[in-house]
Amino acid sequence: MQFPLKTHRDNHQASHDSSESERKEQHKKCEDCDVMFYNEKALDYHYRSIHKRMVHLFQPIATPPPSNKIKVNSMNDALSVYYCHLCGAEYIIKFNLQRHLERAHTQEEREAVPEDLIKCTVCAALFCSKRAYEVHNSYHQPNDLYVTSEEQRLQTVTKVDQDFDIRRVEGVADKYVPKSNTPKRPAKNWPKLKSTQKAEVKRKDYSSSDDEPGATNESSDSESDLPLKQRICN
Repeated sequence: MQFPLKTHRDNHQASHDSSESERKEQHKKCEDCDVMFYNEKALDYHYRSIHKRMVHLFQPIATPPPSNKIKVNSMNDALSVYYCHLCGAEYIIKFNLQRHLERAHTQEEREAVPEDLIKCTVCAALFCSKRAYEVHNSYHQPNDLYVTSEEQRLQTVTKVDQDFDIRRVEGVADKYVPKSNTPKRPAKNWPKLKSTQKAEVKRKDYSSSDDEPGATNESSDSESDLPLKQRICN
């Protein structure tokens, strides 16, 4: 048994009879992990909470698909609704429905082929008996929301399935495996211009012409090598 605090565990251990450790004939050993327990009840709890839970993670109990009904909780989250096709019970979390099917119904009931199915005219849920259908109808309320298709349900609900699905958990190795085998295109290493080259580009002269009205002739009288009189005569 698991406890949130050490004091809870200590109080629980104090409630046990100290002579249990001495009654060797009542001790039971787990065949899966070789852990020894004082009695059959402790072994049964250990098996259900540890080994059977691991089986359900990788081989979950099959459940009917969610109905067309949508529930809105106090946080305004739109949630899918799951139902038990054997007794009509309704659940918001898929895992709770799986646990209900395991505890409230036998394996023979879960795997039996129904003689007839009753379809709900409101949410299209299917049931194996009239009793289950009547229980299911008691959950319907006038202000319930409904969708018309699975695609619309997935677009409406805030949390898809609201359950733990091992197939959606990213493995440790997946973090280091590239999503695609296509190699990334290497970036080109363009040559960097030196500061002197940048200055030369800025000081580039453009000859003036009629086609380029914005161009100017930077030459002046003070910059000419010819004497002023010779330039006037020319």
